[in-house]
Amino acid sequence: MRARKASRWAVPAVVLGAFLAGMAVRGLASPGSAAPVGGADTTSPPRHEGVPATEASRPGPLRFESGVPVGYARTREGAVAAAVSFMATGEALLGMSPVEVRAAVRAMATGDAEGALLAETTSRLAAARAALAGTDAPVEYRQAAVAVRVDSFDRERARVAVWNVGVLSREGVAPPQAGWAVSTFDLAWERGDWKVAAETIEPGPAPVTNEAVAPASAAELRSRLAGFVPFGGRP
Repeated sequence: MRARKASRWAVPAVVLGAFLAGMAVRGLASPGSAAPVGGADTTSPPRHEGVPATEASRPGPLRFESGVPVGYARTREGAVAAAVSFMATGEALLGMSPVEVRAAVRAMATGDAEGALLAETTSRLAAARAALAGTDAPVEYRQAAVAVRVDSFDRERARVAVWNVGVLSREGVAPPQAGWAVSTFDLAWERGDWKVAAETIEPGPAPVTNEAVAPASAAELRSRLAGFVPFGGRP
């Protein structure tokens, strides 16, 4: 996100860079690791152990594990649901302890990607918390998917791109602002679920700000959105 005024926007930009696309894993899988196929998988998804068949047929997520969503169908729709859910984990991770972060990463990542993902997530969390320090005001951070694109899919691997926006605010530190990105996930079917093997993030494309509406202050954002919860919630 480009800075309007360096003194006002530099610190929030660091945080948006850390969490805009949720888990940020780079270089853990080669660009050709996801095998492309034409069209959606039309075979019936396997039944998840301990989960009724009617639930296993849902895209997911079916439940939360270690504070993050898990439990996706082994279908094209399930891979999309997994990518969107993983994209939106920034707020949850920001509120976790180191032990909780480790467990959350383990729940989301493939075995091969776990170590690198944990190291990068820990580093980004430290940078974000340092950038947002200096006030006791609550951190307001929401992420949402605007559109998705399935670049490839089969029953073992998938690649899904998510155009998304993150809205960050912390009174006294970060005025309300939106950052846009395209996060592309390489997913692998492992341990009976879709797991993140790699993610690449590209800034933007960002729309022009609607000048008909004046930017909200942190206090106004919190007041007007009182009672709102992230869409989807817990399964």
